[in-house]
Amino acid sequence: MGRGIRKVNPFRVAQKAFRPSRPDLIVDARVRKLQVLRAWAGIVVTVAVAAVYRVTAPKELASERFGDAWINVLILTCVLPLVVGGFVVAARPPNRGAFARRLRYPLIAVGAMFGSMFTFVLAAVPDLEGVRDAAGPVVMVPVGVVLFLWMLPFTLYGIVLSLTNVFRTADIHELVPPLVSVAASWVMAVVNVFDDSFKGVPNLLAFALILGAPVTVSALAYYEVRRLRLLHSITLRNTLLR
Repeated sequence: MGRGIRKVNPFRVAQKAFRPSRPDLIVDARVRKLQVLRAWAGIVVTVAVAAVYRVTAPKELASERFGDAWINVLILTCVLPLVVGGFVVAARPPNRGAFARRLRYPLIAVGAMFGSMFTFVLAAVPDLEGVRDAAGPVVMVPVGVVLFLWMLPFTLYGIVLSLTNVFRTADIHELVPPLVSVAASWVMAVVNVFDDSFKGVPNLLAFALILGAPVTVSALAYYEVRRLRLLHSITLRNTLLR
């Protein structure tokens, strides 16, 4: 009974869906800690800036930060196929085929994320209000409990894991996450230039915040790639068989 409950624990299921699990995956504990630190540091800084420079109610502030995190996920999913596709195409056989077969792992993570978000859309979209009313409290109350107690923690934890693990792209190859994260962070910086993410924040601070994320991610990616080269003799050239 206890083991069965652990198997359906939303945090445990999220880990299975969003964490890389390739048996021969090289895991660098130092890089891993830096990745987690970078993800949480970004969240803390953006929340602190929004709280100080914007007159925002706590509920609205939480909604805005969730929206920012979701935009990051959307941008990541847009950049991911471009970078991963280029990586696979650039590789020579037999590595090209091996990398292509591993694409199913990021697809599982992306599908799980958008599937979980879609359930909230179905629960809130106005066009389905009649269907929800017809179902009545006998159906909607249990559904609401499941959404709040299981799907919500699964989705929130999934967003953090998706941003930290770059949608399990390490299951394709260890070099893919740094490549995707660098591309996505710079795209996000360009998006922030043209939207109101830092409205009310002094220009100099806003500029530092916009560049802070991509510069930090790029530095971490360089450190990660360098350790792969020095400790494991993995380079982009020998990975692509070029």
